[in-house]
Amino acid sequence: MMDQDTQNYIITHYLHLMSPQEKLAYKHIHSLLKLEGNKDLDKIKKIYFKAGWLTKDLTALSLIHDGIEKFYKNTAQRILSNHHAQITFNNCPKCGKLARTPLAKQCRYCYFDWH
Repeated sequence: MMDQDTQNYIITHYLHLMSPQEKLAYKHIHSLLKLEGNKDLDKIKKIYFKAGWLTKDLTALSLIHDGIEKFYKNTAQRILSNHHAQITFNNCPKCGKLARTPLAKQCRYCYFDWH
């Protein structure tokens, strides 16, 4: 089972390995989050649909039907299983925990520096 940090690491740093439908769903989720609480929601939604940030693609929308956490979990697991050789896990040489980014040189947990 994949922990939350690993899942977020894969989603954040290996976005380019998402399928086209996963990318549409990802953009859709994040666009809706940006639009929350906006007064001109209908007007802005039209602009976002036209720009491709919101989608009506049923396959993409079905991926996010069960919520953002389930989408992240399923997408990260698929990326890891299909593209394992392309993913670099940058673990701290001291404590072994996952660094914030693939190129990070300081641990966010134990603050060990490996520059």
